[in-house]
Formats: sequence, structure tokens, C-alpha cells
Amino acid sequence: MSLSSSFYPQRPQAQFERCNRFKRALWSLVWLCLFRPSPRIAFTWRRGLLRLFGARLAATAQVYPSTRVWAPWNLAMHAHAVLGECVDCQSVGLIEIGADVAVSQYVHLCAASHAIDSPDHATTIGTIRLEPGCWVFAGAFIGPNVTVGRGAVVGARSVVVKSVPALQVVAGNPAKCIRQRAAEWALPSH
Repeated sequence: MSLSSSFYPQRPQAQFERCNRFKRALWSLVWLCLFRPSPRIAFTWRRGLLRLFGARLAATAQVYPSTRVWAPWNLAMHAHAVLGECVDCQSVGLIEIGADVAVSQYVHLCAASHAIDSPDHATTIGTIRLEPGCWVFAGAFIGPNVTVGRGAVVGARSVVVKSVPALQVVAGNPAKCIRQRAAEWALPSH
């Protein structure tokens, strides 16, 4: 279920923008009226709503009702992946969440930024990839073009703007390696 850069067919930019804005407006209305007020345990309902808008979700993926997803069509979640309470998933670019990944409450996944040296501060779009078994603790920020490696851990309130190698534990602002997880660490089998 890997995503590729050919996710979108090539379209004229103006048409793409209008279509994108319409889809985001419609999704915002659905989020407000049907997604957000759903009971906490209604994971199947929320998966269905996200899939209607193009998200690629495994049958065991869990998204909590207070999670904000900017553009569901740019979201992929594998088996047993979790987006916790109040996660802000700014999926302007593609966000792929691997199997057995836990994204804790108040995490901000931001797949876009701005070209700060450009006079018009044009939007730059990247991807975020959270590889299987990693864990993102509460309140962390993960920026565009970041991969958090297999089994890695991102500490609470960390700011991650560079990729994290597998099995590394990072924390701080900016996030720095504080230790490595045991080499015998393995993903649970399902």
C-alpha cells in the first residue's frame, strides 16, 4: 500500500486548485457534522468517512474523532496504526503511517511549508513517512520530507525536521538522538 508521486493525474494548476478547495470545503463540512461528533469507539464509521474522501486505510487503523485531517486523499494508514486524540494531520502532501505506529495526542504532522527565500513565500509540499513500529509521543511536531524510521521513538514536544534512523530515540527542539533502542527489538506479529 505504498504511495507514489503519481498519486495525482496531471491537471492544469487552476483546475486542480478549484477542485482541491471544493473537496477540502466538503470534507470540512463532513468532519464537522459526521466525523467529529461520532462516539469515541466508532472507528469503523470514521474509517468509512475518510475512505469516501480517498484515504487509504487498513481495516484495523484507528483515527479518533478529535483528529483533524486536512486532506484525507493524502493519507495512508497501515494495519494497527493509530492517530490519537487531537492530532493535527496537515496532509497537504502525502502522509503514510506504517503498521503498528502510534501517533499520540496533540501531535502535529505537517507535510507543507513555505519557501522563505521566495518573494511570494510559495507553499512547498513534502511527504511524511512513519515507518512500522515507530512511536510519536504527545505534542511532537514532524515537518515535511521527514521519515521516522522503523521502531524509532520521537519524544514528547520534540520538533523533528530531519529524518530519524531506525530504532533511534530522539527528543528536543530540534530533535536530537538521545539513545538507541535495543537491537533485538521487533515488531509484534499479527
